[in-house]
Amino acid sequence: MVEDDPELAQLSMRVLEVLVAGTGAEGIRLTQEELPDLTILDFELPDMDAIEVLDQLRNGGNRTPNPVLILTGARHGASDQVRGLEHGASDYLAKGVDRAVFLARVQATIRTNRTDDAAVRQGQLLVDPRRGTVTLHGVPIHMDRKPLLVLYQLAKRDGGMMTREELLRTVWSTDYEGFERSVDQAVYSARKALGDHRWIQTVSGYGYRFRRLG
Repeated sequence: MVEDDPELAQLSMRVLEVLVAGTGAEGIRLTQEELPDLTILDFELPDMDAIEVLDQLRNGGNRTPNPVLILTGARHGASDQVRGLEHGASDYLAKGVDRAVFLARVQATIRTNRTDDAAVRQGQLLVDPRRGTVTLHGVPIHMDRKPLLVLYQLAKRDGGMMTREELLRTVWSTDYEGFERSVDQAVYSARKALGDHRWIQTVSGYGYRFRRLG
């Protein structure tokens, strides 16, 4: 838990097995060293905000695939939530929520990211959601978690179309239409990482489908 409010940190420690960091820099270090099941991240920290923390966790050689749940007191508008999700957060929760709801969301986020699905291979493309890896022609491809999961879900359909709503429910565990732009951004990122937009085809007005190229 990356949280500068001691009371909230203590509350969480009563119901979860928690490592607490009071700054963004300490949270990044603990997350990279300990690889926790989940990082609960305050939006506004003394040294940086959640977006800056996410960027450091999701980019570079030390990037971590574990889920991040943003917990915030004031920054919970739709635009803030979309920014957080686009930068690699798994979920977004306002402070003060009922404890049972808080624990349910924590469990759901961990469960979603602890997928038991096996890796899927389509020709020379291999997507492994458990390891958080993508390889093409045996060469590893850097891809953030959400684009990887979108690619995985589409590849599993083997040419079958998925709507944006289906992808939202499957990858983001939400059906809120305000997050549809996040789906499009994840598809864009996956195409860019693969180096060829034809791997994922747009079905105008509906969603996307996977196309095996080799």
